[in-house]
Amino acid sequence: MGVTIGKQTKLLVMLMIMFFLTVPASAAQEKQEKVPVLINFKEKTDTELVKAHGGNVKHEYTIIPAVAAELPPQAIDALSKNPKIDFIEPDGQAQILADEIPWGIARIDATAAQSAGVTGNGIKVAVLDTGIDYNHPDLKANYLGGYDFVNADNDPMDDHSHGTHVAGTVAALSNDIGVLGAAPQAGLYAVKVADSSGSCSYSNIIAGINWAVNNNANVITMSIGGTASSSTLQNACNNAYNNGVVLVGAAGNSGGAVIYPAAYYSVIAVSATDSTNTKTSWSCYGPQVEFAAPGSSIKSTMPDGLYGYKSGTSMATPHVTGAVALLMSTDIAGTVHDTNGNGKWDPAEVRLRLQSTATDLGASGRDNYYGYGLVNAYAAVRDLSSTPVDDPVVTPPESSTPVVMYVGELSLEQQSKVSGKNTFGWAVATVQVVDADGKTIPGASVAGSWSGLTAAAVSGTTDANGVVVFTSAQVKKPKGTLTFTVTGITCDEYAYDPTQNAYSAKSVTF
Repeated sequence: MGVTIGKQTKLLVMLMIMFFLTVPASAAQEKQEKVPVLINFKEKTDTELVKAHGGNVKHEYTIIPAVAAELPPQAIDALSKNPKIDFIEPDGQAQILADEIPWGIARIDATAAQSAGVTGNGIKVAVLDTGIDYNHPDLKANYLGGYDFVNADNDPMDDHSHGTHVAGTVAALSNDIGVLGAAPQAGLYAVKVADSSGSCSYSNIIAGINWAVNNNANVITMSIGGTASSSTLQNACNNAYNNGVVLVGAAGNSGGAVIYPAAYYSVIAVSATDSTNTKTSWSCYGPQVEFAAPGSSIKSTMPDGLYGYKSGTSMATPHVTGAVALLMSTDIAGTVHDTNGNGKWDPAEVRLRLQSTATDLGASGRDNYYGYGLVNAYAAVRDLSSTPVDDPVVTPPESSTPVVMYVGELSLEQQSKVSGKNTFGWAVATVQVVDADGKTIPGASVAGSWSGLTAAAVSGTTDANGVVVFTSAQVKKPKGTLTFTVTGITCDEYAYDPTQNAYSAKSVTF
């Protein structure tokens, strides 16, 4: 096989390879630039194999069989053909998401939860950000340690301010000074993945998730993100979720589609509201949004013992994180909410409780702007022994009329490789099936067809995220159009309505 690179970035990496192969030898020797990549192995990682191809290993992960490395461009194709390798993709870039914020703590009723004796005690929150000023008088007592993946040391001091601000909203102390956090007795891990400019690589985010899982964090909060999807990052989030960690992520500040990692099903995506409970103009939105929270002019802790205001979905996210910490510090054992009977809050149980107690905003029910609504910390921790609200995630409503489903997202990515003197091209179609509330539907059977450069009828079943992927046959020396069309969807208790599809077909031209 040729180079396996994540979707939209495939062509870019190939161009980079061509560039490095065509520069004069003297220039190449002077620069010796290497491409940052994420290398996924089929089974165990093999750092010596990477080094043998001239690579520098940056991180070796334990929650997924992958490493972050820098490779010479010409080595990518050779290494990808090794039978130990599953796929290689570029190391994406993410940014912190802030402008300039503690009315928000009162708005989500965190103070009422604290008055009821629920403070987040015993819960460990990993803040993946620019670090934390762990000497701040409003944070110091809750600091549990951490790691700096930017400078590769054990001193995750904040050299920006963003991470300190996020940490304060989560867990600033109730100490009669400064501000009050949502969960003032929760422990804080400072996991520095972003530098002093607010930039961070996906590989550092994955390393931060890896560290948090290995250090028994209960919650990971990520007020960071990028626009490109990464299979490696998604796998890391999914594995952390499956290990019992709740992940919370910022939806983004561009006013467009939800960014990554918040857009992954295993991450709770948070949009931002202002003081009137209205989604801010800059907050990203879409079917992935699960909750809304205050994100405009939020006051919180700043480095050097100071306080200041910031705005962004970065500021909304720690409000939800704090609510999660409050809920997880309560005793679920023996209640109807402990659906698997293990005596502890699992991610799915946390999400269900927060969904069923959120204050509905916008259109009735879940919507793309506010998700299930404004997170309500006090409602979530109150009357836990009572019967829960009907599961809004898994159980379709009882009705003689089937629930409507349709294609919520359809993307088509062009792929190509060079083998010998020939170029081969193909396409990858990704289909997401959702219901009328924007909830993804696992287990749906999707039928489709390829037409144009190659023709075939295909079918597949959506995964836990409501997604199914189809890959076309490879075409030698492609020249023309390749189209994928969704021809039908079936699922028990659902009725397919193609008139509501975001797209029923998409094409790419070679």
